[in-house]
Amino acid sequence: MTDGNLRVMTFNLLTSTKKRRTHPWRLRRHNVARLIRQARPDVIGTQEANRRQLLDLAALLPEYEFIGEGNLGHRLADSERSWYCAVFYRRDRVRPIDPDLPNEAYWLSPTPDVPASQYTLGSRPRMVTWTTFETVATGRTFVFGTTHLEAINSWHRRRSARQLREQVSRKVAVLGPDVPVFLTGDFNAVATSPEILAMSVRDGDLEPLHDAWAAVGGDEAAGATFRGLGLRDRVGHRLLGSRRIDYVFFRGRLSVRSVDRVDFRGLDHREAAVPSDHYPVLAEFDLAV
Repeated sequence: MTDGNLRVMTFNLLTSTKKRRTHPWRLRRHNVARLIRQARPDVIGTQEANRRQLLDLAALLPEYEFIGEGNLGHRLADSERSWYCAVFYRRDRVRPIDPDLPNEAYWLSPTPDVPASQYTLGSRPRMVTWTTFETVATGRTFVFGTTHLEAINSWHRRRSARQLREQVSRKVAVLGPDVPVFLTGDFNAVATSPEILAMSVRDGDLEPLHDAWAAVGGDEAAGATFRGLGLRDRVGHRLLGSRRIDYVFFRGRLSVRSVDRVDFRGLDHREAAVPSDHYPVLAEFDLAV
């Protein structure tokens, strides 16, 4: 890894309130930390963890810091039910441009500035966290976001996709056309769905976002990211097939050096200690000026 490269990961960490008996966080967290240490991403967009999980990971990964927001807002920031869209970053590689205001949080709703707001009939509040970073070695500015879209209602996902593109377009208008933008997340939709196609289709003046996996010609089946845990998920696999629903999107004229789904080989193989029901995705970009 050279100073001009940036390693970007997306990882749904599975909240500790799910599978807590069969796959407790106290066992999973050590494998999550091992996986991150082995992959050595510079920036990680996480989804679904609550604040206690994030603090546990920060203690296990002292070379990283995290910033982010829970989907239930500040009032319930410490609740186990609050799912964070949080960003971990390696302090020796990147730093927030403004340490006093490190992130912007928006809810994917008709009122994006209202914490915990959501569309009617949504399963839960959904959000995105944005941070503007610079690389320590070269001072190159880039924007990084992480999100977690609606699981059930596809109309919500399509509307959210447009909101995300509107936000990216506003950032490019402010920071200039050369700024790289990365958006990571669990989009709860496969690559052929209207909501994922809507991320890159021509739409007026909206900035298109490109799927890193597709940009390198990755095989869809080999890139399936929803692993599942337990009998219910295995049944779902049989009914729905393998699904690639976790993405690293980018904009700007960037060279994608590699994209990999990060498997769980080499970790503690006790079923109870499997890191998550999602595989992370790791992409490396050439960010040379």
